Amino acid sequence: MLKIKMSYFFKSLFSKKENQIKMVVFDFDGTLADTRKLLLAIVKKHLLKFNISLTGSLIKVFGNAPLKDYISLTGIRNDFVKSVAKSIEDDFILEYENIKSAKNIENLKEINCVKIIVSNNATEFIERVLGHWKLKFFDEVYGADHFTDKVIAIKHLAKKYNLSTDEIVYVGDKDKDVSVARESGCYSVIVSNKIAWSSKKDIEKMKPDFLIEDLSGLVKIIQHINMSEISRV
Repeated sequence: MLKIKMSYFFKSLFSKKENQIKMVVFDFDGTLADTRKLLLAIVKKHLLKFNISLTGSLIKVFGNAPLKDYISLTGIRNDFVKSVAKSIEDDFILEYENIKSAKNIENLKEINCVKIIVSNNATEFIERVLGHWKLKFFDEVYGADHFTDKVIAIKHLAKKYNLSTDEIVYVGDKDKDVSVARESGCYSVIVSNKIAWSSKKDIEKMKPDFLIEDLSGLVKIIQHINMSEISRV
């Protein structure tokens, strides 16, 4: 875990330097929300209608791409992919009140920069969950209905806000998220705990910039980057 010296804290109180980090982009499932058990149960139910089992390999790649792309990998015929994905998405949305937030999510309001969610889940589902939690500190939400590739989405946001990618932190929970951050040119912060979709072992193999146990650690990491002037290479 990252350890921050107290000198960084006191330096941050009196420094006039402009913060390096201007934006934090968050994944949703497994990062901000405990959705794994519920979402997999819904997917399993719909796949069984086609006599397709939700294997370990299918579970491992779930969430790495928008739902339609994922369904196409399961063996379902192409002419059924769109309707199956829509049915699964509709079932997700109906369950929004049953989704629990990640530990210490309220600490994110302390982060003084743009906060955006970019997720392979549906925008409507995410916005309903956030409304149920009464969280209003996220500036924008982009679900899979707004993009096809997270790397492209993050680069688009950098351009929209006139930022360089080394002014952005990407926060996820999967080993794949390390690659997303690396390809985007931003910092990778990966949350590894019981609601994460990847194991700590798989995440560590990818060598993220920072690994944290819950979202409370993110505030310290951003302070650390801002005060130590680390640059992306």
